[in-house]
Amino acid sequence: MKPLCNLLFTIAFATALVFANALEATPKKVGPVSYYGALHTSGNKIVGAKNNQQAMLRGISFFWSDATGNPFYRNTVVNWAADNLHIDVFRFAMGIQYYNSQGSASEPLVTQNSYMGNPEGFLYLLDKMVAAAIENDIYIIVDWHSHRAHLETSDALTFFKTVAEKYKDVPNIIYEIYNEPVHVSWSNNIKPYANTISSAIRQYTDNLIIVGTSSWSQNPQEGARDSVSADNVAYVLHFYAASHSKGSYSGNIESALNSGHPVFISEWGTTGADGDGAPNQNATNEWTSYMDQKLIPNCNWSFRQYTSHTDGKSEQSAFFAGDTPLITEQALSEAKLTTSGEIVKKYLVQHARSWADSLTKGKRNSSCAVSHITAKETDGTISGKLQSGCDYSSSDESVAAVSGTDLIIKSYGFTVLTAKDGAQTVVYVQSIPNQTINGFMGVSCDYLGNCTTDRGSDRSMDYDEDGKKEWTYPPSNETEQGSTFTLESLDPDIVSVKKVKCKSYACSGTQSSMPAIWMYEFNSFGDARIAASAAAVSGYRELHDTIVVHYTKASNRIPGFGNEKFALGETKKEVLPDTSIFGTPITWLFDGEETSPYLQRVGIDAVAGNQKAIVKVTAKMPETDFLNAYERTFNFTIGDTSVVDTTKKQDSSGKDTSSTKTITPPVASIGNFARPQGLNAGVTGKMLYIRSNKSATIYVDIYDMLGNRVFQQLTVDAAKTPSIGLSGLPQGSYIVRVRQQSEQVTLRWVNK
Repeated sequence: MKPLCNLLFTIAFATALVFANALEATPKKVGPVSYYGALHTSGNKIVGAKNNQQAMLRGISFFWSDATGNPFYRNTVVNWAADNLHIDVFRFAMGIQYYNSQGSASEPLVTQNSYMGNPEGFLYLLDKMVAAAIENDIYIIVDWHSHRAHLETSDALTFFKTVAEKYKDVPNIIYEIYNEPVHVSWSNNIKPYANTISSAIRQYTDNLIIVGTSSWSQNPQEGARDSVSADNVAYVLHFYAASHSKGSYSGNIESALNSGHPVFISEWGTTGADGDGAPNQNATNEWTSYMDQKLIPNCNWSFRQYTSHTDGKSEQSAFFAGDTPLITEQALSEAKLTTSGEIVKKYLVQHARSWADSLTKGKRNSSCAVSHITAKETDGTISGKLQSGCDYSSSDESVAAVSGTDLIIKSYGFTVLTAKDGAQTVVYVQSIPNQTINGFMGVSCDYLGNCTTDRGSDRSMDYDEDGKKEWTYPPSNETEQGSTFTLESLDPDIVSVKKVKCKSYACSGTQSSMPAIWMYEFNSFGDARIAASAAAVSGYRELHDTIVVHYTKASNRIPGFGNEKFALGETKKEVLPDTSIFGTPITWLFDGEETSPYLQRVGIDAVAGNQKAIVKVTAKMPETDFLNAYERTFNFTIGDTSVVDTTKKQDSSGKDTSSTKTITPPVASIGNFARPQGLNAGVTGKMLYIRSNKSATIYVDIYDMLGNRVFQQLTVDAAKTPSIGLSGLPQGSYIVRVRQQSEQVTLRWVNK
């Protein structure tokens, strides 16, 4: 299929944040993977390794993982599709370099939207999606979504070796190593590529491999006649019902099956082959009936919105109507579907299966058999569900344990109860969301009152005028879900918690109007744990949360100390003072020595010599009762910086043995990012302000603290669009990234 896309946005990944690793994920629901296990082939069937049963899977293919499709690549979307569409499998359609459906090197993806341009980012995104598949107990197809994969063999080999080794023990994964070959030979191009890639995968795992076939994957019989050398390989057919009739193309499937090889339909649509044109209901029904009859696993194209929010182009094969990426489960549930979406939803839902029944099939006909049990995390002990004298055991006691005939609920997930007579029952424990307190976050404050939180800089002051500094809490007494909360310090000798009247001039109007507000009062240096608690409210569990408050000594300061540039022989006044602004004495070192032949300290002035050099000037101050020890080094550059004396040594005879080399002056930095030379940005309230001296396109991406992109926008000229409104996002902490060409500004923003 040829998507008509010319995308403008980049994918950025907040990899500096901490995210769940897929290898640490566990199934939270009962799905097809618990029943079938890893998928293999047996003759012309795809079967489960656990039970050798033929596997019939129905699911969805996500759109290209570009700026249009990427917002859907998140665990909330997978959760929703598993719960509401009852999918058994989903396809990760990873864009490689080009869109072009003729296999030529044109129609490139934006660099950061392609695997070739951003391999680390896509491996990170894949890990999130593998974790989502594991937790929902469904399969994920890892799709090298290219029309020219045989020309990308080296990169594909690196990718599949990396992925197969990492996920070698994950039964959920299906490897699709070539999406849609075009006008190339099976024997000369596709098969040699498939042999190379499948051989690399087989070094680590026997999981199912599916291989695209010529003419946009419409000829699975080619693979069946001249098969790939690896075991457990199926061949792919793609169809679009309005372009490819069942009568014309099912013969290719029959030929493959009759040759003893299975077929997997990893992409099918209700529309024409270009993803557009009205869906053909009758032709679609013929195909779905045929797939069901032959038990051919399949995925519908594609899970996206009708009109792209990035380039404005539409596809009738899209599942959702509208032009808005759908991020939350609520938004997905409320969204209107396209005609194609309605057809596909009906097909998926009418074939929904009880995997709990499948998992316990044949083990439910004895006297100890009971109905499957659904509980909530907060249910505690459940009585009256189990039969007496049956001695049930739990397969996962971290989810639910058995005591006599009582079921003790512990955590979100599922477990299988087995009675002494072999009867089995599935217990599914539903997740109950936690309550949250707006602004309940860790804070680090120093002796001088400088504080840092997730929402940025703040101050501690004597807000209740008792002679000690406090940090004030947001003026609320309730969780965001409406339950009154309390705070308690577990280390009150370091930081105590109190609820008192805010009296200082620094109190806000809201704070001053309240009878009392929460404050943290600082007593001694160290780390204090602050515990919050609140009673349960409808739909939410009781709150028990703890954060850490750091109280530290302050940093010393030297006014004006930084990198300096001198002309030969130049004097700069008051750049080497005797004491800090707090009166702490300073020891000055020059390239680690008390004096330098290239720079002299005269009083508190610095006098450059007549030789070009870069002198590393270090200031040292001891720790005091209230201030941390201080040591900082900056470069004092003397003369032309292109060639400088760097070693400044003498041999035993006193001869100068200094060496010279070309030096690129260091770039000042902010955190882990280079300080932009022409791009600046900042957030005030719900407005993002941008300044740039260039006219190049500026990209804005906003990520939540789980790494999900929740906002995208671009501006062609910052002078024309100096500010962007950020309303409409839920309260919480975000990462804001503003990029223009090679420059980038990264901000932490808390939406209150």
